[in-house]
Amino acid sequence: MITSHRLLVFCALGAIAFLPAYADTLPDPATKKDVPPVSFVQARIYTRLDLANFTLTGVVRCDKTKKSYPLTMRTKGHTIVYEFNDQPLQLRVELSPGAFTLERRSSSSGSWTTVPTSEMSKPILGTDITYGDLNLDFVNWDDIEPLGTDSIKTLPAYVFDAHPGPSDHSAFPTVRFWVSKEYWAFLRIDGLNAKGQTVKRVEVQDVMTVADKFTVFKEMKVSDMAADKNDIATSTTYIDISDGKEGSGL
Repeated sequence: MITSHRLLVFCALGAIAFLPAYADTLPDPATKKDVPPVSFVQARIYTRLDLANFTLTGVVRCDKTKKSYPLTMRTKGHTIVYEFNDQPLQLRVELSPGAFTLERRSSSSGSWTTVPTSEMSKPILGTDITYGDLNLDFVNWDDIEPLGTDSIKTLPAYVFDAHPGPSDHSAFPTVRFWVSKEYWAFLRIDGLNAKGQTVKRVEVQDVMTVADKFTVFKEMKVSDMAADKNDIATSTTYIDISDGKEGSGL
């Protein structure tokens, strides 16, 4: 059982959960009646996005390029900063309720600038993670449809389809996400194409505990999926965390 009072949520299209996430079928439409109002679920998610104050260190490794990049993640409140230690790139995600932003800079002494929407589909350092994947903004979209209830690795979940509006930026016409009934954390997030096929997926492979009280991901997998093949990844990038400690410097 997860005993920590706050979970770190990673924004990569998605999220950080605490167990590997798989679901093979859509939930039964008859269970829609069991799903709470979207506004209630959004409020619970915003609460979960109030992050602990700590630093994670690890590496991002991409199977298609065979390259890896040392990474430091710093979190506090509604802020996550990603520092690519051997690259002139830092990213900052602000997850304030109802208003998420993504900024970047080339060094710790540089100024933060907003990543333009024209670059949201651009891969970060040639990996499977795009700039747009680091933004959970689908949670704020007006058109979020409950699909029903489901179970991800025995954890009960509510399932939703989010559709972007005219002013919302997204590489996907639909983002499907599973939210834990108990922990209000994302268990899985899929990016779907116009045919409803999964073309992007985020999964947590392993977890670790920081300071004996915070449960965070140890290995995250971000995959580009073959649209015409069931659950087959065409390329995968891993985020491996080797160490964590309290205090972020933010």
